Amino acid sequence: MPTVTAPTRIKLRNILFATDFSPSAQAVLSHALDLARRYGAVLYTVHVLPHMPFVEAAQPDPEQIELFASQQLTALMRSASLKDVEHKELIEQGEVPEVLSKLVRRHGIDLIVIGTGGRKGLGKLLLGSVAEEVFRNAECPVLTMGPHATRWRIDGNLQHILFATDFGPNSLYRLPYAISLAEENRARLTLLHVAPEPSLALPEPEPGTMPVLDPSEVAASTENQLRALIPEGTQLWHEPEYMVQFGSPAEMIVRIAAQSVDMIVLGVKRSAALTKHLGEGVAYKVACEAPCPVLSVGAPYHVERVRSGPYEDIRKGVTLLRWRSDQSKGLP
Repeated sequence: MPTVTAPTRIKLRNILFATDFSPSAQAVLSHALDLARRYGAVLYTVHVLPHMPFVEAAQPDPEQIELFASQQLTALMRSASLKDVEHKELIEQGEVPEVLSKLVRRHGIDLIVIGTGGRKGLGKLLLGSVAEEVFRNAECPVLTMGPHATRWRIDGNLQHILFATDFGPNSLYRLPYAISLAEENRARLTLLHVAPEPSLALPEPEPGTMPVLDPSEVAASTENQLRALIPEGTQLWHEPEYMVQFGSPAEMIVRIAAQSVDMIVLGVKRSAALTKHLGEGVAYKVACEAPCPVLSVGAPYHVERVRSGPYEDIRKGVTLLRWRSDQSKGLP
């Protein structure tokens, strides 16, 4: 099993908020501003116009479209409190994932904040889910806010963070982020694993044997695995909680989060085009249904230690971290 690094503290220098001016834009912007204010980060707000290779007489003038988008962006920013936040507004053109990827590299973005409408099934296949394509392919962590994400107090600390894991590298390499957020916010941290229903017969190496596992044994063994994930020397304000549930991972994560969770942290992987469009991934289902924001972190990226005086707390063994892309390493 992959190991988890020692406790760390994150640093957000530049945050990118992508908006399509949907009804939820103002609420998502408020959370992006809250993060920027907390971390002293620059907030870039971008609206992406589609490609317009040619214009027919009956179509709007591209310059007028860009002017109208600029006016909408200005109105959106004026609707929020920008006090103490350095901010820049951008109008770009192209496919949203490609444009955001370009901006991440150009401005050294550490976090993307984006809303998702939660489209599913055939409607999602036809209309596409920009948010999912972004969080599965982004070169930095992505905070998504779905249509049910109403729990997160502005100007208030996170109180309860849920880290859901399948024990694979895509999730385990992201645990330090959940630990860091819990430490910084003095929040409760719950580690959750959702196992298959134990009544299902699982094959053993010997052909012809199909044992039924004892749920209590599965739960006890899995809880020990969860406990082993917390690195030695981790200092949290609350003793971590360890949960083992059985059933559908997406449904169970959302159900647990509905109780009191302020943020869900997930590791995500790139999926095949058909799987992505049909919304079969656990991460996308959670982002659509979660009652709180979901922090998705792709596998090819890891944290980089950065020296910074105020954050070098020798007593707590805390080291400042910043996310960066490292595709050459080929992390799984």
